[in-house]
Amino acid sequence: MTQWTPKLTNVKGTDGTVGYGEYVEAGGAVTFTAQIVAKNETNAASSAGFGLTLPKPAKAGVRYVFSLSLDGRDADHGVWTGEAQIYAGSDGSQIDRLRVTGTSNGAAVQHINHVYGDAEGAKEAEIITVTGSYPVA
Repeated sequence: MTQWTPKLTNVKGTDGTVGYGEYVEAGGAVTFTAQIVAKNETNAASSAGFGLTLPKPAKAGVRYVFSLSLDGRDADHGVWTGEAQIYAGSDGSQIDRLRVTGTSNGAAVQHINHVYGDAEGAKEAEIITVTGSYPVA
């Protein structure tokens, strides 16, 4: 496995997160696991929420969906599952959206646009984990 440092995209101000990732490239595809740990409060620049960099650009023109989990840890005491998406119109260099199932609107999928990190008395940070495979550009 090759290591890389995934980073959140669409961040407002300072990014208070730390990223760690591993990937394998074989047969024209990348299989990866990315982990983002919120050390400090971090907000998205827009209501579209955070995106995430990829280890290698994906083949453009197709919508890719990856598995995502958000461990609320000390701030929210829960784990949510969801998806990370690359839209068909994207250049494939990053995941465009990180989303989890919410508790309202019939459990509709909602953009992740805020992590507490150390805010509001939290002692342990949230952890976002994204895994999946995609064809490389």
